[in-house]
Amino acid sequence: MTPEHLDEFLRQENDYEKDPSATFNLTAFNEILLHMTSFPYIEDSKAFTEHMIISADGVIASKQDRHHAVLPHAHNWMELAYMYSGHADLTIAGQKISLVQGQCILINYNVSHSCAPCGHDDILINLLLSRNYLQTNFFNRFSDSGSLAHYLIASLNNENRENGYIHFKSADNRRLSVFMREFLCEYYDKSIHYNDYLDSLTTLIFLELSDIYKDESIRDASEHNEILSILRYIEGNYRNCTLKSTAEFFHMNPNYLSGYIHKHTGKTFKSLIQEQRMMLATRLLSNSDLPVTDIALQAGYENITFFYKKFRQLHGCSPAEYRKQFQ
Repeated sequence: MTPEHLDEFLRQENDYEKDPSATFNLTAFNEILLHMTSFPYIEDSKAFTEHMIISADGVIASKQDRHHAVLPHAHNWMELAYMYSGHADLTIAGQKISLVQGQCILINYNVSHSCAPCGHDDILINLLLSRNYLQTNFFNRFSDSGSLAHYLIASLNNENRENGYIHFKSADNRRLSVFMREFLCEYYDKSIHYNDYLDSLTTLIFLELSDIYKDESIRDASEHNEILSILRYIEGNYRNCTLKSTAEFFHMNPNYLSGYIHKHTGKTFKSLIQEQRMMLATRLLSNSDLPVTDIALQAGYENITFFYKKFRQLHGCSPAEYRKQFQ
């Protein structure tokens, strides 16, 4: 399927979209979901139809039916809503959000959400991803990419339940639109290796979303999740920032900031700093010929003995022994 054929396919109206008076059998819909996987509940599903769901081994893609409101519902799959074309007005966890072309919203497990009727040119694509699929095919490739990734993983694993969604301001992002189009082309017109393609494209989509967040302004006053701003700050300043300097930057009391970070990530400020420093150290050990002392200094360790101690605690070997694995 080419991007042109995909566009034509997505803009076609199905029978439900052509009939504004159409209703849907909630019991039948829930039976479909239960046969696919362990899918929880739909509160009120007049706006759901059988044809919107196509299963793909842990990833379900659905084009949202136009001309009908999607009433409040929740499920135990993570949902990534992508605005392929036009715009949509959603309500998520009581918050009204306008989604424009190219933007995404990641909705957490069991968070109630709904959508106002979409017009003919408003194409909203929903990707539903099971917890098992994400953990098996995604987290193992994503978990080392930074504190922001750790925050997302904590949310998916119910370690952080305060924030029900993340709105990605990705309207002008070229790569995301390419990855999404390629995913949908493969999803609706499967090749021999479609599972591998979909797994890889899903990873690329989420990695790009992570980069989008990192590239946004740290001090955006309208930021819904302040913890994400703090984590982005740590990712950019871990070599020399302290709890005190970070607290001053965000106009917080150091003790309050320490508790706030632990509440939202399950980790201490010091452990987040150590993770960032060690990730840089391990990358340099495996991909460069720099002396270990220089690597320690680049990672923010002025005390080389302390660096050796922490490295052995984490990896069970010395930096030199770790490097030999990649030679």
